[in-house]
Amino acid sequence: IVGSDSSPEIENDFFNFEALGFTPAHPARDMQDTFYVNTEDIDKDMPPFMMRTHTSAVQIREMEKRKPPFKIVSPGRVFRKDDVDATHFPVFHQVEILAIDEIGKLTVPHLMGTIKHFLRKMFGPDVEVKFRASYFPFTEPSMEVDVFFKGKWLEVLGCGMVDPVVLESVGIDHPKYSG
Repeated sequence: IVGSDSSPEIENDFFNFEALGFTPAHPARDMQDTFYVNTEDIDKDMPPFMMRTHTSAVQIREMEKRKPPFKIVSPGRVFRKDDVDATHFPVFHQVEILAIDEIGKLTVPHLMGTIKHFLRKMFGPDVEVKFRASYFPFTEPSMEVDVFFKGKWLEVLGCGMVDPVVLESVGIDHPKYSG
């Protein structure tokens, strides 16, 4: 489990967006989605800082420090400008699970099995789990996962195989490794 020293809640653009493949025009970077920290009073040329929007930023920090193969779990608070309703709040917790190993040793079925195991520990051994195709800039393929809980389907997480662009951004040999 990654400690708080590797998991700052105030993050810079590289770790929160750039290294994860978010294009400069990606909607997640908009002021209406991200809580930016005002640094103009300190230095006008300072790059933007923001409240961490996902614990995926921790993946980047850890991939820069570690040599494959490795596995990490990084729980933490994240911050988004969401309207409050039954399933959204501006501050919530995420749990990031990342494994990097030689190509072929980690596959989509490994990912799906890990998620099912995790969700059955969280919601009980009989919980129904459904995977849906999705899109995230930092995974390929990408999926969203729902559980049937208290009589309805509830989206609980997003997942995917690490996009080679992300591995390249942190200096991991993407023709040799996947995650």
